[in-house]
Amino acid sequence: MPESTGRLSYCTTCKNRLWQLRDTLPDNLRRVSEDGNSEIVLVNYNSDDELDTWVRQFQPHIDDGTLRYLHQRTEPHFHASKAKNLAHLAATGSHLINLDADNYIGDTVPTWRTQWEARPDLLIHGFSPDESRPQRSTEEAARLRPDSSTGTYGRIGLPRTRFLALGGYDEQLLPSAHEDQDLMDRAEAAGLPIIRHPQSGRAAIRNSHRETMRHSGIPLEWWDARNLNKQRSAENLHLGRLIANPGRPPVKVLLNFSEETAF
Repeated sequence: MPESTGRLSYCTTCKNRLWQLRDTLPDNLRRVSEDGNSEIVLVNYNSDDELDTWVRQFQPHIDDGTLRYLHQRTEPHFHASKAKNLAHLAATGSHLINLDADNYIGDTVPTWRTQWEARPDLLIHGFSPDESRPQRSTEEAARLRPDSSTGTYGRIGLPRTRFLALGGYDEQLLPSAHEDQDLMDRAEAAGLPIIRHPQSGRAAIRNSHRETMRHSGIPLEWWDARNLNKQRSAENLHLGRLIANPGRPPVKVLLNFSEETAF
């Protein structure tokens, strides 16, 4: 008989993306509230765009546990792996889902719950197909990401225990690009079954690669960072180094506007 899935944690990170969160966060909070056993963990990665002030309107969600808000106030530049690890480590759920700040949860909560009830150890990779792409042969389509320009490739959900066992996202990678694929590759090499699950409707606000790299603090284009990160990831896989960030120290944050803590 399928097991009941526990709490789901949607892990969102943001640096100067208030213009997107204004659209996505209210709807995503509605979705987790409707579920009744989910939360959003939102990391403000040292933004300077009034995000901290804007989030205060959601204090009722903080009070009822559907929103956990972390403010990281020291790192000057955005680092995707570090920010995502903060969100995931602060989460309280049994299953953790990366949800980029420009993404919408949509109607996926019941479907993902059903998948995990049947197979609790599953890694689910959600995506929204790019319907603007030209039709391709079955063989060619199998080699391509169906979501390469929809902004949903980072929608990765897996059991908390498995995320911790892998050490999370690799913080030795450059600040952005390929960290999601690296996590999935290490998870697969460690024996996790992986399925891809499509999402209908509007799933994300699209960004350019330049926007993705805007606050990274490095003088590289996204494609250059991706290629370097792919090389590191491939080397680690070849050498069987599947566990990232050994000895990672906790990072100090302000939790829910009131508690100084570290994750």
